[in-house]
Amino acid sequence: MRTRLLIEPVVARLAALSATSEQIAEMRLCLRKSFTAPSWRQYENWDNRLHRVIAESTQNTLLLALLDTLNAVRRAVAWGRLRHNKVKPDPDHHSFAEHEALVDAIEDRDMDRAAKCMRRHLETVERNLLRALADD
Repeated sequence: MRTRLLIEPVVARLAALSATSEQIAEMRLCLRKSFTAPSWRQYENWDNRLHRVIAESTQNTLLLALLDTLNAVRRAVAWGRLRHNKVKPDPDHHSFAEHEALVDAIEDRDMDRAAKCMRRHLETVERNLLRALADD
């Protein structure tokens, strides 16, 4: 999470600068699909895709390769056991609103807001993980 917090806000900032309308449309598709995902696995696939499209939007292949490596590590970590709802995300799952605010900022070309939204999202994820570990 510390590494994600260092890199992904910058990625979101760059995405706000250079995302194409097609990439923004794909981000919106990821939002819709993640919200209606019938399982955590499908939610995570759409969540991963959203974060990758944001990275692709930077038009920076080296940065994308770094994020692919980081995401491979992220997927290898067994976070599933830390979930309260074991079936699928609850309708009020924090990521839904946070992801939407992030994509809105990217679409609005607001680089500062995009970086802040990504940082806020990742800080929430980190807090939830730490809380779940403490409860475990």
